[in-house]
Amino acid sequence: VRVEKENQEENGSGSGGTGAGTGGTSSSVADECGPQTVDGIIIGSRCEIQPGGRRGTVAFVGEVPEIGGGGHWVGVKFDEPVGRTDGTVGGESGKRYFDAGGTNMGGFLRGKNVQVGDFPERDIMDDLDSASSDGEDEL
Repeated sequence: VRVEKENQEENGSGSGGTGAGTGGTSSSVADECGPQTVDGIIIGSRCEIQPGGRRGTVAFVGEVPEIGGGGHWVGVKFDEPVGRTDGTVGGESGKRYFDAGGTNMGGFLRGKNVQVGDFPERDIMDDLDSASSDGEDEL
């Protein structure tokens, strides 16, 4: 193991290296968050986020240097206040990437967690109706 680590450091592919050698971390970063991870995700598309099943509309697709980890991100404007941002990164004086329409209405997510498709807004009344249709009377 020590010899392998020394070889990686010599090749520049150790954990502190540039990733230029074989086995570097840059390829895994590209696999996890490269441009291919957001292919087919188009601004304006309806989406559902996993885990959790939160729904919203894609409002941004691209790189956000202010967020650690690098790579590509998907900005989502949620239907309900379940997010962590208003579309801004870096606090009040930060950079706005999209307008989420309010505090906690947006989020930046990795493409692997975003599924685009026919995901209409959920009707809160549907949730109430299904909860009360369990065959029992409610007092």
